[in-house]
Amino acid sequence: MIPSSRFAEHATSSMKLMSFYLSRDRVLALLHNQQLPSYVRMALQGQNVSMASAILSNELGAYVLDAITTSSIKTLDQLERDGQLAEGSLFMHYGQVSGKGFSWANKTPALCLTGRLEYALAGKKLIVDFTKNGLINDTAYTRMQGLTRLFIFGYVTQIDDYTIRAVPYVIGDLVKAAPAFPAPIITTLELRPQEIQQFASINGSGMPRGAEFQRMKEVPERTVKALLCSLLEEPDVPADWGGEECDLLSNNLLVGGQRQLGAFLLKGPARFHEMKPSDLGKNADQLYRLFNIPAQIYVIQHCHKIGAAVRKQALALAFTQNLVAPCRICFLDGVSTAQLLQANGLWPSRS
Repeated sequence: MIPSSRFAEHATSSMKLMSFYLSRDRVLALLHNQQLPSYVRMALQGQNVSMASAILSNELGAYVLDAITTSSIKTLDQLERDGQLAEGSLFMHYGQVSGKGFSWANKTPALCLTGRLEYALAGKKLIVDFTKNGLINDTAYTRMQGLTRLFIFGYVTQIDDYTIRAVPYVIGDLVKAAPAFPAPIITTLELRPQEIQQFASINGSGMPRGAEFQRMKEVPERTVKALLCSLLEEPDVPADWGGEECDLLSNNLLVGGQRQLGAFLLKGPARFHEMKPSDLGKNADQLYRLFNIPAQIYVIQHCHKIGAAVRKQALALAFTQNLVAPCRICFLDGVSTAQLLQANGLWPSRS
């Protein structure tokens, strides 16, 4: 893994936190050991600083991400899986929430974000309580109202059978840091199979349908693994074993002319149906094992469709991994796998 002293360098180079809300007292306590520029510290302390709102919204986020990554803050789902979810736990959350109280007609200071939790916490609801005092600018009122996707860093105040209540340090947007106009980080994580040079033959032609696609049942996982090893010029086809974190690890993936380290999760026709989290071990722990590997590209391959629930969970894990080091995720579904087999003369002949 990347040393903790380099976490912020990688995180801030790949993403940026644009804040809409912050608790000044909590953030000051969080950052007390960091060497903040004087104007940032003064803005955080509420002193009269030129463009204080812009400083808190755009510049402070880099130092908050530094603190999050060096402290190895986990998501609520990770805390639950690791048996560490408790009142007082620090956490981060990036997902869909509904904001209430942001109407200009609301004269009370109370605000609230609510959202349904998934995976290990399915059936529970997250409620984040805070007040208008911490809103940084007028944009916060429109950006946080109604159904939206936000990044939340906070701590748990109460847990019961149905609800996790929390208060925030910071609420904002995570965007891809780039010279051009910033894009939401979640939209930049997915890599199309054909963007990997060795998979360029997946071009949409010869797409198998209906009965033709059913022949994927005849292709063992071992055949797909051997083809991938051949395309990536790996000398050996690794054997399967129960405790593996991935089915294949290769440093030979070429993307945009750059060599990348790829970790693969492969699923053959033993379960010839749309991939669901239940197909990936208890509570989808195969995905968690995959993301234990510090790769640059994570490839999930299946002989059939890859369902929305698996895609959402994989993207959530890729997002968390991006806080440590930039990475992307590629979904190689049954149709793409079939096209790759056809292009390399491995498609089973008609019986």
